Amino acid sequence: MEGKPKILHGTLEATIFDATPYSPPFLLNCINPTGKPAYVTIKIDQKTIASTSHESNRVWNQTLRVLCAHPINATITITLKTKCSILGKINIQARRLLEEASLINGWFPVCMENGKPHPELKIRFMLWFKPAELESSWQKMIDNDEFNGLRDATFPQRTNCGVILYQDSHHHPTFQPPFDICGSPRKLWEDVFVAIEGAKHLIYIAGWSFNPNLILVRDSETEIPHAKGVKLGELLKRKAEEGVPVRIMIWDDETSLPIIKNKGVMGTHDEDAFAYFKNTKVVCKLCPRLNHNFPTLFTHHQKTITVDTRGHSSSSKREIKSFLGGIDLCDGRYDTEEHSLFRTLNTESQAQDFYQTSISGSSLHRGGPREPWHDAHACIMGEAAWDIMRNFEQRWLKQADPTLLIPVNTIVDLANEPITSTTTTQTERNWKVQVFRSIDHLSISHLQSNFTVEQSIHEAYVEAIRRAERFIYIENQYFIGGCHLWEKDQHSGCRNLIPIEIALKVAKKIKSKERFAVYILIPMWPEGVPESEPVQDILHWTRETMKMMYGLIGEAIRESGEKFHPKDYLNFFCLANREKEKEGEYVPPYSPHSATQYWNAQKHRRFMVYVHSKLMIVDDSYMLIGSANINQRSMDGQRDTEIAIGCYQSRDESRQTHRRDIHAYRMSLWYEHTGQAEKLFQDPGSLECVEMMRLLGEQMWQIYSGDEVIDMDGVHLASYPVSVTREGNVEDHVSGGGHFPDTKVQVKGKRSKILPPIFTT
Repeated sequence: MEGKPKILHGTLEATIFDATPYSPPFLLNCINPTGKPAYVTIKIDQKTIASTSHESNRVWNQTLRVLCAHPINATITITLKTKCSILGKINIQARRLLEEASLINGWFPVCMENGKPHPELKIRFMLWFKPAELESSWQKMIDNDEFNGLRDATFPQRTNCGVILYQDSHHHPTFQPPFDICGSPRKLWEDVFVAIEGAKHLIYIAGWSFNPNLILVRDSETEIPHAKGVKLGELLKRKAEEGVPVRIMIWDDETSLPIIKNKGVMGTHDEDAFAYFKNTKVVCKLCPRLNHNFPTLFTHHQKTITVDTRGHSSSSKREIKSFLGGIDLCDGRYDTEEHSLFRTLNTESQAQDFYQTSISGSSLHRGGPREPWHDAHACIMGEAAWDIMRNFEQRWLKQADPTLLIPVNTIVDLANEPITSTTTTQTERNWKVQVFRSIDHLSISHLQSNFTVEQSIHEAYVEAIRRAERFIYIENQYFIGGCHLWEKDQHSGCRNLIPIEIALKVAKKIKSKERFAVYILIPMWPEGVPESEPVQDILHWTRETMKMMYGLIGEAIRESGEKFHPKDYLNFFCLANREKEKEGEYVPPYSPHSATQYWNAQKHRRFMVYVHSKLMIVDDSYMLIGSANINQRSMDGQRDTEIAIGCYQSRDESRQTHRRDIHAYRMSLWYEHTGQAEKLFQDPGSLECVEMMRLLGEQMWQIYSGDEVIDMDGVHLASYPVSVTREGNVEDHVSGGGHFPDTKVQVKGKRSKILPPIFTT
């Protein structure tokens, strides 16, 4: 954008050294204020975004990194406080950091309530602002081996790791992306079964939801036929009987009460799982998400499995293997690349696992559509797998019996160091992996550097976006953030910077006359009955986020004088399916009530494919994958607990390309979504690729939303139903009157008059 910057965009590094020991003679409501522990907070426009520890001697020597994407007229406030009193403030205009001095250093008097400097009370600090545009690209960082990981994370970046990437819980053997780079996608739940069955020393499972009656292996063509039909709970009880310690942590939904048959608000069946393992050797612990303000409505959302496994063929040692991602071990998650609605209802794999939470009154007896499920997951070997185990241990120590943890240093045949060689290219140890979290001191036994909150997932997303050079591809269940730049609801509390960072990245590329593309895949609406208050609220926040992003991009195009359209750079997609009726399908004994959403969906033979993935790929070089949604609940650190990894492949000695597996994974995902193997997919940043994906998405949306039942024939990608003007205004889609097909629900949603934003953002 021409002229002076309009956004303070970069990283503010604030080192808080110390403060003078002066205390007022009397502090309201404080007893004995002398020596009262004091701390320093940093706010931007009255929103606290960083805080030091509490120190009685007022010496901190702590450096706080503050990610900024705020208006240039914002005010940065440094406040000296005790638990019960504000001792003074220092206000610094954001504009000053850009126009006068990027470095501010020294002793500064705090201001009293009347705005005058205090004659005796001062703080010594140093502020240094680094513009985001100075960040090096992933290509340069990886090529030169310069990236050492995120600083503000508990776990450091690990080398010599192995990573396997999964799309969905299963795939048919016939699913073969026709690219030389891709190979055959691995089958997640079959790999999980093998890993659990082969464990000798420990099995650690953490989840948001857990169903012990779940069957992992259902394919008649499986290579492990003895596993077919085995219930997960029975497998775990058998392993425990063999002497393998099995420890399970499930989020305790405290609304799961006997009076409502333990179903709870979220329907996780946590009490049922706990009862299943009662009086067995499996130790199952229900862990509430401890929160001082809202103890029942935030969750433990991490999904991890850690086991010991056999090392490579030339070693007698065992090693640690960990799984993490978006897929819980619970109902409705089993799906394949087909994402069928009706045709699998009479098959063994789906008949006992009918799942449909987005249509009121749905059941197998009333027929489909089922709710197809698209998700993403990963398996990690090496030191990063140990970090995932350490996260489990830290949580267990906080909320369970510490004597029931396994001292891994007593396991004789467990390798003390990660095994770095292997015989299979699928697990080649040329990955660098760092584990990130959203979590606070209420959920784990300790945090680094005396801080009480870790937000490293959010920081990793922002850093990854700032290093992007050609394109960004995102799959996520939600996409909400940047409320301080919305047209309205600026104080909703959804302050994560991810959507703003993406829009500012595009704007910078437009200014530089460089190509850049962003592809964002989300569900049509969040899981649940679309008319419900939470769903309507989340749709409203999503629309506000889109409006903010397209507005910034439209402004950048106007100022550049170019004739491009905002959708030449940023596009939102969803997944959908539509199936013509085929002979031999399941015929339900009952029908839905006439003219309901259920009845309409059956009549028109269509429904969305629910996108539950939590992944971002940047330039086919760097990837984030885990349990965290792109909303404030997942990024905040004080709401839902989350875990993720950031990973990439380093160059080998022959200097071959480092992007092979991430590139192949994206290509495989795109083949699943589009059913096509286009050469243009190799260059997602090009305008030609954007135009092709956009055209395909619009065509498939027309097929999905039209009156005639036309089979989508394995192509699921559809444009998200919004229209965007050349100026960057977001409007209702030209078809459907702004409603989702088969419903009376507006795509733009509606602000809830009941729910506080802290729950739905």
